[in-house]
Amino acid sequence: MSSSTSFKVHHVYSVAPPDGTTATTLPLTFFDVLWLRFPPVERLFFYEFPNPTTTTTSFFDVVVPNLKHSLQLTLQHFFPLAGNITWPLESSEPIINYVPGDTVPFTVAESEADFNRLSSNLCEVGDRENLIPSLNISHERASILALQLTLFPNLGFCIGITTHHAAMDGKSSTMFLKTWAYICSKLEPLTKLPLPSLSLREDLIPFFERSVVNDPIGITETYVDSWLNNEGPNNRGLKVWDTINNEVKKEQVKVKVEKPKTDNVAYIFSVDCRSRLDPPLLPTYFGNCVLPQLVITETNKLLGNDGFINALERVVDVLSKIEDGMLNEAKNWITKVQSALGGRLFSTAGSPRFEVYGIDFGWGRPKKVDVSSIDKTGAFSLSESKKNDGGVEIGLALNKGEMEAFAALFYQEIESF
Repeated sequence: MSSSTSFKVHHVYSVAPPDGTTATTLPLTFFDVLWLRFPPVERLFFYEFPNPTTTTTSFFDVVVPNLKHSLQLTLQHFFPLAGNITWPLESSEPIINYVPGDTVPFTVAESEADFNRLSSNLCEVGDRENLIPSLNISHERASILALQLTLFPNLGFCIGITTHHAAMDGKSSTMFLKTWAYICSKLEPLTKLPLPSLSLREDLIPFFERSVVNDPIGITETYVDSWLNNEGPNNRGLKVWDTINNEVKKEQVKVKVEKPKTDNVAYIFSVDCRSRLDPPLLPTYFGNCVLPQLVITETNKLLGNDGFINALERVVDVLSKIEDGMLNEAKNWITKVQSALGGRLFSTAGSPRFEVYGIDFGWGRPKKVDVSSIDKTGAFSLSESKKNDGGVEIGLALNKGEMEAFAALFYQEIESF
């Protein structure tokens, strides 16, 4: 794909919400502020053409217009996603600001790369880079959403989505995709009807109101202060980290070099708080509403036959504390994570509950869904099995030597059962 002839951008559309959409400002809650400078979340959805007679002409005459028009229809409900994150001097926290004229970039490209290899279970990270759209992020302003549609002639296409983590969590971004897919799949008989004619299911209508997130103990202020004092005083910059690994290296330089008494491993996983707050939020609340949970244990306790049980017990211990109050430990979250950065850190992205393999734009279910940003965050991804058999699909991004070692160990363990 590095060849200039193997990848071509045909057009970059600027898709705006429908006329009449009013300017809107949304403050970031502490759930959002937590992720302010984390790398964007990138996902790729590979779709095979359901009909082998599908041609490049029909792709540009049918698929592209339907996706583009349905995207505009979708932005009628999700118009803040066309806006930007800013941090004005007069605002105590960053905000999402949408003004008429703001748009979402929608790139249409074509690739001669091997579609079946790119959509397989084993692929070089670099080979998929051209399929991933980029957010426009500067010191003063950060876009929220970027989309790309890439054609693989006679085989299929890929939809790439990149989202700013401070604007939405995985559940919210998946709801946007499900709404877009729903509208697109219903579009053909409704193309001549006015925009409001297509009604949405209740589970696809986003709820953006931020006042429902209570913060009686000043969690937002704590997170804001942490970012303001990160890499300099009064740092309102919106530049995101390139990778989590780079930040780990920075933290290791900062800490005092000592031989640890024990070799610890940290594991981070996120818990959806929508139903766990008092009062609970609507399931369709759009934004971030997850809090990461931190598990730290000694490496030697994860080795041997009892390793899995010991790890599970530590996870259960952490989850049991949630029952006493979802937000009890939230104020100390950034400090706790910084303390874990000096050692080995593992995390998860996605969830089997998102049901990403059910996202059908009208041309069938995805052949493959990939969280491509895990190579920047060091996380491993989780989704439901594409076979819809109750299983779980796990994604990893490792260098070649690590992947070979992991594969050998994995198959060895599987054979032992």
